[in-house]
Amino acid sequence: MKTELQQRVAHNLSILRQNAKLSQSELAAKISICRSTYCQYEHGDRLPDVATLYTLCKFYHVNMDTMLRYDVRTVLQEYFLFQEYTQDTTKLLMLYNSLSEFSKGRLLERAEELAQLDQMKKQNVFYFDD
Repeated sequence: MKTELQQRVAHNLSILRQNAKLSQSELAAKISICRSTYCQYEHGDRLPDVATLYTLCKFYHVNMDTMLRYDVRTVLQEYFLFQEYTQDTTKLLMLYNSLSEFSKGRLLERAEELAQLDQMKKQNVFYFDD
């Protein structure tokens, strides 16, 4: 009988592989395991050992905790976040999420000011008094 953990990992692996547009054979080759073994992981018949799970998480840029504990929506958010954002952007988002609501508001105000300054620089709108 499949455990909840086996089902969650199987579902997450399947969704991540499909989003990477890889076949089971292609993925198995990329992480150096047998296709039939990988197929068992995706069907929930077997859990990957720790080393294989680590390799899969590293391949998809997903935390092991995310793979083991959360539903696929969270896994996909993390996957697409890595694909779309740079390391600095990801760090900024993590810092922003750790702030209080008040500090978030202040940070957004400051970011808007900086964006306006950058826009003015691009348009050469600065006037200097001599």
